[in-house]
Amino acid sequence: MLTSIKTTILLLAIILISTVSYSQDNSTSTNPNPNDVKPSDALKTQSVETSTDEPAGIKMNDGILYGKNYDENMQVINFSDFMTNANANDNNGKVVLLKGNVSEVCQEMGCWMMMSEGKDKIRVTTSHNFFLPKDIAGSNAIVIGTFKVTEISEEEARHYNEESKNPAVKTEDIKGPQKEYEIEAFGIKILNPEIKPDNN
Repeated sequence: MLTSIKTTILLLAIILISTVSYSQDNSTSTNPNPNDVKPSDALKTQSVETSTDEPAGIKMNDGILYGKNYDENMQVINFSDFMTNANANDNNGKVVLLKGNVSEVCQEMGCWMMMSEGKDKIRVTTSHNFFLPKDIAGSNAIVIGTFKVTEISEEEARHYNEESKNPAVKTEDIKGPQKEYEIEAFGIKILNPEIKPDNN
């Protein structure tokens, strides 16, 4: 009888320890805190797997997402249409959603890219919150983030130039502060290549 009681108590102790251990393991969530998403009404929270080799993104129907997704009810503005207003500083400090061509990517960490068309260009930075593959130049992308008309120092301009794959100027030729258009990106979606119709 005493052995039976001891066995029962031992089984209950094992079950109790297992339950406590399981509940502690589940208390840590991998979902990002919704309060960290800025601005909350423009973004959708996405969980992104991390990788030490290539930046991890989320595969979607129309491309691969890096960072936070955007609200699909927002209007996407084409780069060329946006730049007609950007020159007048109308969008300075505003959250924008742009679609355009990726012309250049940081070759050190993938922490910035350039969107451009003709002479117009905008630097898109990730603030090291996420990183981009280094081989996406020539792709189309949709970017959500805060647009800024800014001025960067000569040192920073030279640093960006050294991280470029095909710099337009020699680093030593950069003199003084440089005016730039910039988007601090919350998320960047690299779009799938467009399928061109067969003319045959």
